[in-house]
Amino acid sequence: MPIRDHHSKPFDPGTLAKLELFRLTADGFLSVFIGSGQTWQKRVQVFDFFCGPGLDQNENEGSPILLLRRLKDLADSISATGCEVSILLNDSDENKIDELKRNVANRGLEKGPYGLRFSNRTFIDLFPDELSKMRGSANLVLIDQNGISQFPPAIFGQLRQLSHTDILVFVSSSYAWRFQDAPEISKHLETAKVFATSPPFYKAHRAVVDYYRSLIPVGDDYQLAPFSIKKGSNIYGVMFGSRNMKGLEKFLEAAWRLDGRTGEANYDIDREGRFSLPGELPMDWGKTKKVQLFEMELKKAILEGELATTAAVYRFTLERGFLPKHANVALRALHGEGRVTKITGLGYSSLVNPQPIILI
Repeated sequence: MPIRDHHSKPFDPGTLAKLELFRLTADGFLSVFIGSGQTWQKRVQVFDFFCGPGLDQNENEGSPILLLRRLKDLADSISATGCEVSILLNDSDENKIDELKRNVANRGLEKGPYGLRFSNRTFIDLFPDELSKMRGSANLVLIDQNGISQFPPAIFGQLRQLSHTDILVFVSSSYAWRFQDAPEISKHLETAKVFATSPPFYKAHRAVVDYYRSLIPVGDDYQLAPFSIKKGSNIYGVMFGSRNMKGLEKFLEAAWRLDGRTGEANYDIDREGRFSLPGELPMDWGKTKKVQLFEMELKKAILEGELATTAAVYRFTLERGFLPKHANVALRALHGEGRVTKITGLGYSSLVNPQPIILI
């Protein structure tokens, strides 16, 4: 598998999309644990395990610079809430860390309302030490790996057990799809299980996330969500994970800002005419769109009594990759048809103060 180094040239559109998704997700995480003033958690940490030098050749800013700038903006809130903020910036390439230190200093970001640590160890070597530091704090973990080898099921399992921890994992899904029979791929990822249903190439990342989802024990309230990224002829993707429904909602808000059609990709993942591969049949222009299918599924579940409260509707909505605004369309339609009483205020607060959904 080729090793990519996207810092050695200007960021391409796919990398820029990934960085925007990171920026929006990080902002959502920080707004909950720092900006809202409504959380008891006073220790907040961000771990960027594959940080790079912070800039590309055109000085487009990478994840570490974007993060430190945002924390500078939150200085007053950090002070007011008494939060202790810690940032780890790691890359196994010592030259990149040296360059990152210069870039951080040149932008006046070496000091701020945070403790800043640099490291240049391999992820597999460093992770056990940092895992022990994650317990008892709110954590955002960024794993922007080269390929698929750095995120085996064992590490996923360890992160999944942490509370107040959101993860963003970058996966070279199309490489796993293309070379699924190669021993050097299958030893890191159970590709026979991942691609057992023979998903099409452009849905490779969905399949990878579904595989990790299958590793979550029944009854474990842990949430995963995918975002697929087309870079040239390849499909990569980000996998978001969290135990907190608010964290999932914040990620989905970011995803829907980048993709107003499905909230899931920087290309048309459901084949609605923008992305095609050699030899594929033309799309069916008459097919029902993803949002319409969700509205139909939600209405059916409500009318059949499967979702009896706004808390149930909220969870159902997020677990299918949609936002409360999408569910509200279906709720208003049911009310307008005289099928249910009026429901207002669907959102995270519904988990604490659920309203009954009364069928008429």
